[in-house]
Amino acid sequence: MNTTQTDIFPTDRKTTNSKPKTYTVQKFRLSYVKETTRLNRIRIINRNDVSEFCKQYLSPLPIENVCIIALDSGNNIIGYEALEGATNQCAIYPANVFRFLLSAAATSFIISHNHPGGSSRPSEADWNITERLQSISKMLEIPLLDHILITETDCISLRESSRWNQN
Repeated sequence: MNTTQTDIFPTDRKTTNSKPKTYTVQKFRLSYVKETTRLNRIRIINRNDVSEFCKQYLSPLPIENVCIIALDSGNNIIGYEALEGATNQCAIYPANVFRFLLSAAATSFIISHNHPGGSSRPSEADWNITERLQSISKMLEIPLLDHILITETDCISLRESSRWNQN
């Protein structure tokens, strides 16, 4: 029997049980644990600050990787998460991005990824994920400040494109 989620609450059934059911449900709790890192307090003032930070993690890699940078209200990096991809792509799931940002108590974020093939042109897939993240970030009030592409020789800001302002 295949049922959809909307089928689990039928309106024509009446319950005849007079005895209340007892339920046991798993409870989850999120705790903040600050891990010690080698990072000093890094404040993001311009694109060069982000590119310098990301180049150390992204540019030498032969496969595509993504770096999500969580920022506080003073544009200080409070954490980052690196996602490993494949030769020419890296799947970015918005749920994972925002799970990280919410757990870090980020007030804004920047996403960056490398193009190991050396092309500094954003692909349509780059724009699609940027637009999805922008849309969700507006709802959650955690703005996406930029999406930066890193190659071994170049750094491109999608925010500086005219397409960014269309979103």
